[in-house]
Amino acid sequence: MSRRLVFAVAFFAFALGAAADASAAVSKRFGSVTVTCDDERHCAASIQAANADKASVVVLQRSPESRARWTVSISTLGVLADRDRPVALSVDNGVDSTLYPGSDYAPFVHPSDYYIVSPAALGRLMLQIQRGHMLRFSFIDIAGNAHTDRFPLDGLADALNEIDRQQGRIPGDRRAGPPENLPEAPDVDAGAHLSAAGVPPRLLELHLASAACEKPDAADIAGAEPLIAPLGETATLYVIPCYRNASGLASRLYTIDRGEIGGINPLLFAGFSERLGWYGVDVLFDVAYDAESRRLEASGADDQGCAFRAGWTFTDTAFRLDRLSAATSCGGAASGWTDVYPAR
Repeated sequence: MSRRLVFAVAFFAFALGAAADASAAVSKRFGSVTVTCDDERHCAASIQAANADKASVVVLQRSPESRARWTVSISTLGVLADRDRPVALSVDNGVDSTLYPGSDYAPFVHPSDYYIVSPAALGRLMLQIQRGHMLRFSFIDIAGNAHTDRFPLDGLADALNEIDRQQGRIPGDRRAGPPENLPEAPDVDAGAHLSAAGVPPRLLELHLASAACEKPDAADIAGAEPLIAPLGETATLYVIPCYRNASGLASRLYTIDRGEIGGINPLLFAGFSERLGWYGVDVLFDVAYDAESRRLEASGADDQGCAFRAGWTFTDTAFRLDRLSAATSCGGAASGWTDVYPAR
């Protein structure tokens, strides 16, 4: 591991309040900016996001070598940006600079550390942030949620001048470039990350707006965890417990798509009973989903307790019905199952 990488990793631990060796790194404060330099004069200026609920940090870092250039990174700590989508930067609510994945920015070291790699974007940003008051960073996370982080820039010019002084450089050298000798960030297990993140607040709000669904802490569904799983490259399935009765645990199902036509989509499925024929149902019981095959298994019932059980496969943008059997008796224990689709 290079000396520069060692400092980069140590710096992030220091900036987030982890224990640090005072002899290895010394920090000074300039307005909203913290300058940290180690004993070999690897220096970084960090700015914490002003948002009360954000831990994001922007870092301008430079090695002591005479030909070294500034690198600029933004770490979205606690929220993972979708590395396949453009992000936007602006200073003092000016015109957004759109950065495209790969050509303009890329993650290095950690999946949440995004470095600007475009020389043109870096040159423009370095000019703007020394004169501005607020840097705004807008992005979409891997669950499809929009975020905007704001970083106050007061004290930045003095902080960069301090690093010039610490490194014995000519004051005002603001040449910037992409990171060197840093490993690309590893791929992310999106399914595991989304599952750990839980149900997005905006989806939970939509779910609880239904009078039919109980709150998550209600006695009969307390402890029932939502099922969260990837459906494809851009879509995620959320199965959220709704209520429990004699038929089992009832859930409502949603998808969140972070693609070009993204958004939250409540799912409606086809049910069948001898009494009603085909009908739509927005609640399924005892849902099971296999992410590898994209197969969904569940049961349902009409308003008189006439049950059905079915299987679906997610294809491209929707669940395709593969099979459905309906009970010939209603209420109590279902019996006399008849194959409705495909019909025998």
